[in-house]
Amino acid sequence: MENVRLRKATLEDKSIVVGFDYRLDKDEHIKLNRKEKITKAILDGECFIILADDREIGFIIFDYRFFDQGWIELIIIDAEYRGKGIAGKVFDLICKQCKTNKVFTSTNSSNIRMQRALAKAYFSFAGELNGLDDGDPELFYYRKIHMH
Repeated sequence: MENVRLRKATLEDKSIVVGFDYRLDKDEHIKLNRKEKITKAILDGECFIILADDREIGFIIFDYRFFDQGWIELIIIDAEYRGKGIAGKVFDLICKQCKTNKVFTSTNSSNIRMQRALAKAYFSFAGELNGLDDGDPELFYYRKIHMH
């Protein structure tokens, strides 16, 4: 998986993107109205397909809604492609296109895999927020970007 790139998702990609999310956690997908969220992100130009060697393997939603800073809302990589350093490459690509000097994201304290990926990709711990998911605090991270 050397060649990792992002392609802005279009409405023709909607079923692909929704499929990645649905396969990951169908209950959460339904409960959180993710289909609508994904559709809105595509229409707003904030959803990107992750391609590895030209194969669609996941997606990322990126915007500036978090205090006007770069914000990774969601990243999903198909199970068979995890643990291969792809997320790190995706984070680098997002940081390259970011218009602010920091990119923020968050994950649950139970999501150790994502925490490891963020640490490897030079994200720093920013703090935790209780009250979103009972007994599973939301951990926030950020990465400084050296503006050119």
